Amino acid sequence: MSSHDPLVYNYDAYGPTYGAGHGDAHNTLGAGGTAAAIAVSQAIRAQGLQATVKVFGTTGEEQLVGKPYMVKAGVYDGLDAFMDWHPFGATLAFWNTTSALTSATFTFLGAAGHGATPLGNRSGLDGALLMATMSEYLREKNVAPSGRFHYAVINGGGAPNVTPDMASIWFFVREGSPARLKVLYDKIVACAQAAAQASQTKLIHKFHSATWNSLGNKFGAELMNDNMTRIGPPVFTAADNALAKAIQHSLGKPEIGMPTTIVPLNPPPPAFGGGISTDTADVSWHVPTASALVATFPPGTPNHNWGVTATAASNIGHQGLLSAARYLAATAVDLITQPDLLAQFKQEFQARTAGVQWQSLIPDGQQPPLYEPPADFLAKTGQHWPPAGVTWPVPEVVSLEQLGSVGPDLPPVT
Repeated sequence: MSSHDPLVYNYDAYGPTYGAGHGDAHNTLGAGGTAAAIAVSQAIRAQGLQATVKVFGTTGEEQLVGKPYMVKAGVYDGLDAFMDWHPFGATLAFWNTTSALTSATFTFLGAAGHGATPLGNRSGLDGALLMATMSEYLREKNVAPSGRFHYAVINGGGAPNVTPDMASIWFFVREGSPARLKVLYDKIVACAQAAAQASQTKLIHKFHSATWNSLGNKFGAELMNDNMTRIGPPVFTAADNALAKAIQHSLGKPEIGMPTTIVPLNPPPPAFGGGISTDTADVSWHVPTASALVATFPPGTPNHNWGVTATAASNIGHQGLLSAARYLAATAVDLITQPDLLAQFKQEFQARTAGVQWQSLIPDGQQPPLYEPPADFLAKTGQHWPPAGVTWPVPEVVSLEQLGSVGPDLPPVT
């Protein structure tokens, strides 16, 4: 589609929605990584090499739920090298740092009542909106250029004439390091506490996940870049470019089509100005990591825009994931067949991590946000629910708050 025309449109007179579709092209991400692993495993067998290749599937990557918990559990221990890629609007090797991030939901519990007779009602939505408003006042004096926070009200009530007794607001908070992240996050939490007090509601603070900023590796980026340059950028057809230009036109962006070159490798900026986060970040502090960004959507299209979703399922996305597989596979084979390259990769990693004591930002005993899979899926895969170590069902959050008061009745006026 070259214009925003969802395949699934869910009609609701009060709040229409679209059907499912990932705005970050992660359908290509998993396919490209798996294809690379298959290619490397075939090379290992064909050449009689001594190596093991592993593929790590990550649930909830977009919410940074998977890898931070997996790293804390030791899933990535013992690896010599780790490689990944991400869909993008250009093709380049990547070794910049990223933002550390904390994800949490703040639920405000009150007492429901009718909007036409509101005295004594305690609105959970008041708590959520007060928190949002208070947090906005942090931006000028309490948020550095490297900081970010953003939120969504994910449960704000059902109808305007009913004061909701429960409302939730979900925050992502980002900063350039774990220490700076904690300072900003604590300010957000203070806003939540003050909002609960002001709205006379009860606050339920639910931590979900957190990750460090990523650790770059110059040697790994140079090796990846060398292979990307030798192999060349993804090749797109005339039809691909026509689609890309049409999407760019729809979004009001320059109609330049898809990129035809590899972006030259450049050092990270001298000062970190904030930006994206990745669940690969925690992995990068445990094992030498090399990453690639590969064109799978038109330049100028922001991540999570419908244009990304449209091209991810087209030949544009397919050619991007095939190129990503080639880049990752070639780099992996280099590291397997040339021990000196792997040694240099590790040496830089050891130098960059010297004196740094990595500690997971996830509290001990924290359970990730989980949903029970359908029974037929569990049966087909031979799994049982809940997994070991998981408390299920999760304790319910129910408002038990009493209605408020405006004080004793006034005496009659005589």
